[in-house]
Amino acid sequence: MGPYKQAVIWVQGCEFACPGCIVPESWDAAGGEAITLTELASWILAQSDIEGITLSGGEPMLQAAALASLIDTIRQSKDLGVMCYTGYGFEQLQQQGTADQKLLCDRIDLLVDGTYIESLHEDLLWRGSTNQRLLLLTDRYRQVLMQQLEMGDRSAGIEFGIDVSGAFYFTVVPARKGFRAEFEAGMQRRGIRLEKES
Repeated sequence: MGPYKQAVIWVQGCEFACPGCIVPESWDAAGGEAITLTELASWILAQSDIEGITLSGGEPMLQAAALASLIDTIRQSKDLGVMCYTGYGFEQLQQQGTADQKLLCDRIDLLVDGTYIESLHEDLLWRGSTNQRLLLLTDRYRQVLMQQLEMGDRSAGIEFGIDVSGAFYFTVVPARKGFRAEFEAGMQRRGIRLEKES
């Protein structure tokens, strides 16, 4: 998700719990798996073909201090761009956010802000509903964003894959509302049962 090829970091924990969220498994702050910043930075730096990272979730701003530290660690070795999704509005973060949230914002190149609102769902570039904004916080992605939008403000599509453990995954900002339920129902009709990661 995002400009060029990105490593997507899915953080755990979200207080917004948006109806129609594509990853409701990410809401529980006690879910997911713990990983040290050193391990995560090493994994990211080992991805030789990426231009940057995308922070998604869950809600990245709930782990702002750790993510700011992660970005600082990575950028000591490699100049990677940073895209981030947040349910908070940018102005809210600037005016009422914690010091750590402001530090994280200072390290982000492209921010997608605002909660997902299912009734406002549209086929948009890198975002799911019309209230969400693409905010350039630096000039890093200005040219690629303008080129993408010139071709039309529409979904960049869906990427399916299998990770090194053999687990199936998909990365998506769906072009249509209800994608996940429709996808899971289609898999079940074909005899494929999808299980949530614990």
